[in-house]
Amino acid sequence: MGVLVENLEDAIRKWSLGTGYTFSEIGRYRTEFYSDHSNPRPHHHDARISFSKEGPPHIELMEFHGAGTHSAAQGEGIHHLGFMDHPRVEGVKTDLEAAGMRSDGVATDESGAILLWFTEKSDLHGIRLEFVSPVPQPIVMDDGSPAYRDARGFPSLWPPEPDTV
Repeated sequence: MGVLVENLEDAIRKWSLGTGYTFSEIGRYRTEFYSDHSNPRPHHHDARISFSKEGPPHIELMEFHGAGTHSAAQGEGIHHLGFMDHPRVEGVKTDLEAAGMRSDGVATDESGAILLWFTEKSDLHGIRLEFVSPVPQPIVMDDGSPAYRDARGFPSLWPPEPDTV
C-alpha cells in the first residue's frame, strides 16, 4: 500500500508509532522515463520514498513530488495498492485498458520496457493499482548515492542482512 504524504520524515515517525513498523532509510525512485497526466512524454521523476520492513500490509510512504500523480494536488492519503514482482505488467496493462481502465503513471527503462504502471485513481474509487515488474527499479539513496543491494542484486533501501552461518 502506497501512502502519499507532505513530509516524509514526519510520516515515518507517525506511521512507526501508529503501526509499530520499522521503516527503511529514505531513498528516491529516480528516473528520466516517467509519464503521467501532467506530461505524457517521458520526463524526470524523483520521488522520496521509504518502505516498511514489516507487513502485511507492507507500506510505502511517498513524499509529494512534481505536478502529476505524486503532487500535493493529489492530497495526503492512500495513493495505491501495489503488486510487486508482477510477471506480466505489460499484459495486465493491456488487459485492464481493454476493459476500460485508464493509465495514469508509467515508468519505463531506456528501451521502453515497463518498470511500473499505475491505473487512473478515479477508475477504482479513488485508489490506483500499481504493478511493478520483477526487474531492478531505479532506486537510489536520498543523497543520490547507490542503494544497497538485496539478495537478487536489485537496489534496496535496506542494508544486507548479516550472514548467519
